[in-house]
Amino acid sequence: MTTLWMDVAWRRGAFALQAALRARPDEVTALLGPSGSGKSSLLRLAAGLARPDEGRIGLGEKLWLDRAAGVFVPPQRRGVGMVFQDYALFPHRSVAANVGFGVARRQRRVQVAVWLRRLGLAHLADRLPHQLSGGERQRVALARALAMEPQVLLLDEPFSAVDPRLRQALRELLAEVLAETGRPTLLVSHDLDDVRYLADTVGVMVAGRLHCLGPRAAVFDDPGTREAAEVLGWRNFLPVEGVAGCEVVGPWGRLRLPEPVPADVAWLGVRGERLRLGSPRGEGLKGRVLRITDLGAVRELSCRLDCGLMLHVRRPWDEPLPVAGSEVGIQLPLPALRPLRVKVGGRPHRPCSVVGEWQAKGR
Repeated sequence: MTTLWMDVAWRRGAFALQAALRARPDEVTALLGPSGSGKSSLLRLAAGLARPDEGRIGLGEKLWLDRAAGVFVPPQRRGVGMVFQDYALFPHRSVAANVGFGVARRQRRVQVAVWLRRLGLAHLADRLPHQLSGGERQRVALARALAMEPQVLLLDEPFSAVDPRLRQALRELLAEVLAETGRPTLLVSHDLDDVRYLADTVGVMVAGRLHCLGPRAAVFDDPGTREAAEVLGWRNFLPVEGVAGCEVVGPWGRLRLPEPVPADVAWLGVRGERLRLGSPRGEGLKGRVLRITDLGAVRELSCRLDCGLMLHVRRPWDEPLPVAGSEVGIQLPLPALRPLRVKVGGRPHRPCSVVGEWQAKGR
């Protein structure tokens, strides 16, 4: 297996997409982002269902597209298996016929039997798509893509129309199949749990640009821009009013880092589970608990700071907590603070980490 690579620019009206990425074999590369950010368009470019205005696309040393050189390999010759968001099953073909579509005749019977059995669909072989549940249709679409023995697998919101109770079972099934096949896989999703469970590499797309790209854990920990952080579920942002060398100042206080801070940093972000609670008379930012929300494994405290900003603190469900209305001190663990820019620059952000010392305003 070889790496799928893309470096493209594509424009439609006021929307412009520009991205460069690599999807390596034996890995799942996931693209997160809001609706309209260009994630599905990037999949269509990879599949050959749309052509970029500029750039190149290839699989290892095989060049699929080069706009400058006039090279274009059509979709049917790229060896791509694609699972569409709406499944795109043929309504008047049986499950077996759908799975076998696109498979060479000499291999069709064997491949259909293998993947019907592998995905638990053998007993549904003669049914039509409208006779299936959402989870069953999803498995048929996946079986069809895999039966072709594709060199690359493209997944566009694969669980979007599935009942939430079936999502985890399908995630586990897909993870098992992908581990066995070892194909480079490009996954588009807006569901953080899908990405956490399946992805090795994560990119965050906003308004047609990759804001960050890197290993899953590193991207979730250090998104680079506020827009990317919001896509990844971050809710705590401390505005930066001034930067002078190693010092960062805001209405919340003053922070000193061991290294100079880039001038375009506009926010300091921190994940809610990294914050700690203490006495309002101790160290930390001073605030009041407005409400407590039970999220299952954790509880979230929404706190208003004395300076008027909101911070959302997440603590384990069994940890004793102050009641709503209580005054608290919120401690900022410095290694967990991340500088965030307003927007992405010429290249996607590569995750890093920051440590330093801070002083709350008024102390």
